[in-house]
Amino acid sequence: MNHLHRFHYIVKHPSLVWTQPKRLFMLSHMRSRSSLLSHILGSNEAIAGYSELSIRYKNTGSLLDQKIALHQDGLEINSNTILFDKVLHNSYDFKKAELLNKDEFKVIVMVRPPEATVKSIVTMGRKQGNAKYGNIDWACDYYIGRLDKLVRISQHLDDYIFVNSDDIVNCPDETLTRLTNSLNLKTPLSTEYSSFNKTGMKKSGDTSDNIKKGKIVLTRENNDITISESLLKNLNNCYESSFRKLSEKAAL
Repeated sequence: MNHLHRFHYIVKHPSLVWTQPKRLFMLSHMRSRSSLLSHILGSNEAIAGYSELSIRYKNTGSLLDQKIALHQDGLEINSNTILFDKVLHNSYDFKKAELLNKDEFKVIVMVRPPEATVKSIVTMGRKQGNAKYGNIDWACDYYIGRLDKLVRISQHLDDYIFVNSDDIVNCPDETLTRLTNSLNLKTPLSTEYSSFNKTGMKKSGDTSDNIKKGKIVLTRENNDITISESLLKNLNNCYESSFRKLSEKAAL
């Protein structure tokens, strides 16, 4: 959002400037089940936000842009609200990761194993006619680059909640209870969730029919996508190293 659009909006809604909400950011990668967890979080009465806002967090004006984007979506913004966004691409990350160490911020870092992730990215890209996402080599490079960036960001964080994406579907009750407690939510997170204005829309997250079902469902493997043994070996090495570093740092 440019300065002029931001100025015109806050003139009409000045309360957005002085409200001091808490913030929750999910740092993850595409096809990590981030839309599923985002909807579960956004369905909680304490949290405003459920999608990817595609904001480049480069300065304090970006935090105001987050308020504006959520307000435009019809969500309530006040000092008791936890504002949520997820960041899945290196270009949208905070310019200085240390900014995430503010007392009013909480961070979730979530990763998914590589084979299912890359196959899902490629399948999505081909369904949507996106040649870049539909390219296996590009998807592998994206995944490795994103995990590397998540590890580097984590080194600057005082604290964060680490989530193994598979735990959301394999042990949802235990995982959501842990998140409820870590986020100090009065109302427990539920395996059932709401639909919102942008649920299933492009550029806001998962566009598949599954996200519209309102509950956690197991999805089928994309077995029609084949990843070479050499690529898969590199992916697994990256994942295992990143997972170890992220989980160990989170436990400190």
